[in-house]
Amino acid sequence: MFKGAFRRLVAMQAWRSELLDDRLTPGSLQFALEGQNDLLVAYLLARSGQWRTALQSQRAAIENYLNCLFFMDHPIELQLWEKNSFKTQFSELHAYFVKHPSNAGREQRTCGLDVLKSEYAVLSKAVHGSAKVFRMSSEDGPNFFSNDPASLGKWDHRNRLVIRGLSLLMLSVFREDLVATRKRNLRKSLSLALRKGDKGWIKNEFNVTIPFT
Repeated sequence: MFKGAFRRLVAMQAWRSELLDDRLTPGSLQFALEGQNDLLVAYLLARSGQWRTALQSQRAAIENYLNCLFFMDHPIELQLWEKNSFKTQFSELHAYFVKHPSNAGREQRTCGLDVLKSEYAVLSKAVHGSAKVFRMSSEDGPNFFSNDPASLGKWDHRNRLVIRGLSLLMLSVFREDLVATRKRNLRKSLSLALRKGDKGWIKNEFNVTIPFT
């Protein structure tokens, strides 16, 4: 499972090195860097069995990547944010991307917005400690580090969904950069974050070929 999770991190690195570094201003790119770091921290925390904090980092990753794409489109709001005069909320960001020209008229499942909304709600329970399943303590006392296979499986499932959702959203927003033979290294890396069953409908929906091996 950890090998699979690391491969998904490779896909997120490919987004940055193959596309975002060239397309984004330093201000909006910084959010992508933070999001990538959040996913790396989540991986490291999971490796040490700190499941709740690992899930919290994945929630932060969703926020940072959505902010990255939002501020890419809104340089004035970015300047205000840098002066602590502007704030974003997940619900507002989600609503913005539902109506975004890249996503308008599409089903939310095709651009990852449905899974991101669902995962954000689940991960928020871990952040706020509002669900018993995410607690780090029990009748036997605190349990900060756990090698429980069931907890690993749950984290792996959440990690798969978050990275797939983020990749589908960026695929929708940046699809013109990925059509035909463009960005083959990035498209090849996306096979690590997506499902093999995604290949056909992604080709039909976005005219982008993901070269699964």
